[in-house]
Amino acid sequence: MKRKIENTYGYTLKFLLYAFNPIKKKVKKTECIVHQFINKEALEILRNDGYEKQYKFFKKYIEILNKGVIWADADFKSANHFYHHEDGRGLYGCSNALIECEIYYNKALKNIHCNNIPKAIFYLGAACHLIQDTTVPAHANVNLRNHKSFETWAIRLIQNGYTRPIKQGAINYNTVEEYIKENTKYSNRIDSTYRNIRNKNQRYAKVLDKVLLKANQSTAGFLLMFYNDVNN
Repeated sequence: MKRKIENTYGYTLKFLLYAFNPIKKKVKKTECIVHQFINKEALEILRNDGYEKQYKFFKKYIEILNKGVIWADADFKSANHFYHHEDGRGLYGCSNALIECEIYYNKALKNIHCNNIPKAIFYLGAACHLIQDTTVPAHANVNLRNHKSFETWAIRLIQNGYTRPIKQGAINYNTVEEYIKENTKYSNRIDSTYRNIRNKNQRYAKVLDKVLLKANQSTAGFLLMFYNDVNN
């Protein structure tokens, strides 16, 4: 009975979100600036870490990678982009970031083995979106309070020329699951560390500085994992 209620709630939520889709699409075009920024930084990390061959490969397909990153938020798929750092749940009635990321990653592998590189990179971009989302406290705590405010603040900062001084140190894990779980644990720790800072701008600045670096480095490692899975 509980599962039936949860599923019904999930369907209702997605229906309501779909009704507002034209507005959401306009917003998401702006929000994905952050994800595209992370992809760019991740490639710089690959190059600076000495992975020249891998850097050149992903640089060649960066536009398709970014299309996948943007698509991952289309039609309110973002409702499935949450993963609680302790119990693994997503938003009530929805899928979660781990399930969706594994689906996209497996589709990327399937297409690369069928020699459809563009489609593979597209789905890899969608998977990267989930890796990046799980560095955000709201996604790791399944708590939407102040989430929109933080996202808007981050977008504005990046649009005004924000750069990360650290451009090396790809984080290497072995599985999709490990990336999702470790990112959410880290995100929660950062959120707990700075939660009591009253000044919103100061709090957001400290959180963003930490989680954006984690997103950049874990995306770089995630791309490396895919490259190695394909070539080994």
